[in-house]
Amino acid sequence: MSESRNSPVLVGVDGSPAGEAAARWAAREAAYRAVPLELLHVFTPSVGDGPTREAGMNCLIRAEAIARQTVPGQPSARVLQPGDAVEKLIERSGSVAVIAVGAWGFGRGANPFLGGVARAVVARSKAPVVVVRGQPPDTGPVVVGVDDSPDGAAALRFAYAAAAVRGCPLIAVRVWYDLEEEAAGARMLAESVEYLRRARSGVLVQPRLVRERHRADGILSASAGPRLIVVGSRRRRMRGRSILGITTHAILDRARCPVAVVPALSRPR
Repeated sequence: MSESRNSPVLVGVDGSPAGEAAARWAAREAAYRAVPLELLHVFTPSVGDGPTREAGMNCLIRAEAIARQTVPGQPSARVLQPGDAVEKLIERSGSVAVIAVGAWGFGRGANPFLGGVARAVVARSKAPVVVVRGQPPDTGPVVVGVDDSPDGAAALRFAYAAAAVRGCPLIAVRVWYDLEEEAAGARMLAESVEYLRRARSGVLVQPRLVRERHRADGILSASAGPRLIVVGSRRRRMRGRSILGITTHAILDRARCPVAVVPALSRPR
């Protein structure tokens, strides 16, 4: 990837309430990182698509106004492109710090399940993707699911950095169920927390060893009001395409706060 410390925060906007919520979250994230904000709207090209382009630009102008209202003075850029929204976001994922998307587009407000664009981007992005559902909270801890996979290590680094810039605690959760797993889980959690405390400073890390049959239940129950949940993508290939792991899938569908999904290939930014 060609990322740098100045890589922008990218948000996909479509004019929906969820897209506007993602713009608010992305504006704050860009301010935390002291990097530019990039707002992207993708429209389907067609013959005589002038009205579609105009509607797309109006969508971007509104999203930028929301971002600037959220963080006055935040540098931003509007990008209007024809094509497929998923493919355009994936193309940009190698050169941005993080991608923010709404949980769903128009007509999905009563549906608890993730929209197709958000799900596809999370499954394929080279950068961390934050899925925003509803009004993003600005209080509470960051919660991260801890495991011994490369995805888990990347998620832990991302979560620590997120807690540091927000000045909030980090709750590191290891979920176990079988009694034989308890000692190994406790040891791995302690080692992960100790690594963070040695390598970095300034964040209160609270380890939680949670017994639950399903890992998603343990992570979701770790805090009553988190501002952000961070998990590794745990992707796998099926029939030639990338799909998410079961735990990540469940958390994205059920969490009420923004969820960051971090791939193993992600580097600290």
